[in-house]
Amino acid sequence: LPFEKGVTWSMTVGPHAAWGAAAVRAALDFAPPSAETGCQTNWAWVNAAGPGLVVRSEDGAVVVDMDGDGNEQTGWNIIYLHIATNKRVPVGTWVEAGDHIGHPSCEGGISTGTHLHIVRKYNGEWVPADGPLGFVMSGWRAKAGSASLSGWLVRNDQVVKASVVGATSSHISLDD
Repeated sequence: LPFEKGVTWSMTVGPHAAWGAAAVRAALDFAPPSAETGCQTNWAWVNAAGPGLVVRSEDGAVVVDMDGDGNEQTGWNIIYLHIATNKRVPVGTWVEAGDHIGHPSCEGGISTGTHLHIVRKYNGEWVPADGPLGFVMSGWRAKAGSASLSGWLVRNDQVVKASVVGATSSHISLDD
């Protein structure tokens, strides 16, 4: 999972449109712990979900090229969107799973609240979060719901249900 151990986040949106690709439900959204709504500065860290080379770090986006060749159009890439400028990992950095990417924000794209939008590409194409190559992080597999923005993360007999208001059933951490 793309956050620090012991810090509880909320899965706010299940598999939904990747950036600029409405037909591909490739992205997942997570909101950090906060007592405030809207776009606020947040102390929580977004961590790398896997290893790779940071090939882009600008306009709220960080792209990690997992094969390390420096080309976003080849191999697997993880895109982290809405990453604050302050303390965002710079281009050229090699990250390992768990390394800091930056803090969640509303920067980059459209956002009504501080959160992380995370999505994958393979050979330059968005990969659906729920499908043959489903999004699996820390053993949690993404599942799309039938309604827009709905979905779950499932691990064994545990289920975390997406909630745009951060209901308790949407809470998840690396301790889970």
